[in-house]
Amino acid sequence: MEVVLLTIFLPFITSIASLFSASEKFKAWVVTLGTFLSALLATYIYLTVSAPPPDKPIIYGFPWIQAVGAGVEVRLSNFSLPMGVLVAWLIAAISLYSVKYMEGDYRPGWYWFFFGFFATSMLIIVYAENLWFLLAGWEGVGLASWALIGHWYRDEYDKWVGKEERVAGVPYWWTPSKAGLRAILTVRFGDAFFLVAIALFYALVGTVSLSKLSGSEALRALGVVPLLFFAMGPFTKSAQFPFHEWLLTAMTGPTSVSALIHAATMVKAGVYVLIVTTPIFLLVKGAELYFWVVTVVGVVTALAATLIALTAMEFKLVLAGSTAANLGIIAAAAGAAGLLGLHEEHLLGALLFFAFLHIVGHAVSKASLFMGFGAVIHEAGTRFIGEVGRLARHMKITAAAMALSMLSLVGIPPFVGYITKDLALENVFEAGHVYHVEWLAPVLYVLLFITPIYGLRLIGLTFVHGREPEEVHEAPVLMWLPYTALAVATVALGAYFAAAVKFPLTEALVAVLAGFLTGFVLYIWLPGFRSETLKPLWEALYRRFYLPILYDGVLPLLYIWLAKFIYVVFDRGLFDGLYHNVLPGLFGAVSNWARRLATGYISMYVFYAVVGVFVILLLLVLL
Repeated sequence: MEVVLLTIFLPFITSIASLFSASEKFKAWVVTLGTFLSALLATYIYLTVSAPPPDKPIIYGFPWIQAVGAGVEVRLSNFSLPMGVLVAWLIAAISLYSVKYMEGDYRPGWYWFFFGFFATSMLIIVYAENLWFLLAGWEGVGLASWALIGHWYRDEYDKWVGKEERVAGVPYWWTPSKAGLRAILTVRFGDAFFLVAIALFYALVGTVSLSKLSGSEALRALGVVPLLFFAMGPFTKSAQFPFHEWLLTAMTGPTSVSALIHAATMVKAGVYVLIVTTPIFLLVKGAELYFWVVTVVGVVTALAATLIALTAMEFKLVLAGSTAANLGIIAAAAGAAGLLGLHEEHLLGALLFFAFLHIVGHAVSKASLFMGFGAVIHEAGTRFIGEVGRLARHMKITAAAMALSMLSLVGIPPFVGYITKDLALENVFEAGHVYHVEWLAPVLYVLLFITPIYGLRLIGLTFVHGREPEEVHEAPVLMWLPYTALAVATVALGAYFAAAVKFPLTEALVAVLAGFLTGFVLYIWLPGFRSETLKPLWEALYRRFYLPILYDGVLPLLYIWLAKFIYVVFDRGLFDGLYHNVLPGLFGAVSNWARRLATGYISMYVFYAVVGVFVILLLLVLL
């Protein structure tokens, strides 16, 4: 257990150590050392621990807050072991990239402290057996994401998402400070429901340990509402529709932070928790409704985010949209696995592993892409597509790495992204077939067709066509080494899986290849595509379905109106009125009446005494 705890807490320990030096290099390298040691330990655990059966994970731990069943308990399972390796190594790679990318930044102490804190919080989620312990990491990544998304608190224009324009009177640009606030408010909204659900689990079952919840007969009486409350945590954390907006505007943070959040940490935490809790919720009455909600929300998120990525005009915004889309695919695959598991429980482990594999396939590709396009922004000095182009002549290594990673991301065989996405979507196709939900398959085909188009659009308009800059050179070796290694990994992992997986010509593969051919013609062969006929549709997608008007315009206005109503009715009307007007007036009236009784005549006081005696005697007789 000590090795697992050291794996988890080493990044945080080194981030604390970084505070004791004013040297930027010391801060950077000590935290980077901690992340690499953590990654090596995670690999050691993976290689030395025999893979446990899916229903019998290895548990270590000790009590923490016994009154509520909280314990520092870690879980070594067929999900946590590979996830730990993936998370730890991606964090280490991004940390190495950050050494050069963040060089000369005006806030190194803040960045490196929260980087290590973020890494430890995510590893807690990965290895946690106890839901209270998991919640500690869950809230930790939320806090760290706010700190890192809003890292550039001076809010310079080149750090924004969007241009300085308004739609329906609502600002359509987001500064780092605003984006950080958006992120923490969104995830905290879901966390409130998540916390209530965990408390209900403990109240009903008497434990929140995953292994003890699994198979507990007490869960049958739980009902579907606590499950939906529980799902709100992963939905907001993993940016599922309609909570995806925070993820898009989180691009205000440093690109290394974007890679950190979007690759295998934070946003993957939500779908990872959906996967590991699916076997537990099979017993709950109404579980079918819960799994359908997860599946449908995932599919809607995947399609909506893909359309947003297709029209985005910023490098990182395209990648952010694709992240939300792939998170939707993973969530849908997890929900579909639960639906199929209700009929054939013996297949559940394999189906959930298909969903989990896409976490791996997407994480490797997306970490590489974010770091690579971060290098493009770093060298070209712009975040907008179209302001710089033909970079393949100047950044050959980066161009090659981005091409490989993008082919994997959009699901072109035999790259690892194709294999993992195909397996994940197979869950959804099968669930639609078993439950006779006919609309699922066409929606997924549309999704698969569009995905390669936005990927090739980004590659074509950045590296092949466009305005060629005068002075742009290849990124420094400390920057291109991590993302190039990950790009090569997409090929190596694809080859590894291809040895065991065949590629039959299915309708899904036809949709992918048709989309790839369309994207290639429009954005690689030709220098882009414009249509006046499609402009209204493009505008709606570019404006992200106008949801920012709701989130940044309507909801804040409703909140202000509600606050004013509460202030006028309750604060001024009830409390101020009661304590400052009603009660003083009542006491004033009573005192005025009592003052009239004090006449100064002794005969009246004797009369009052006699009346009082008679009243007391009357009460004694009656009672």
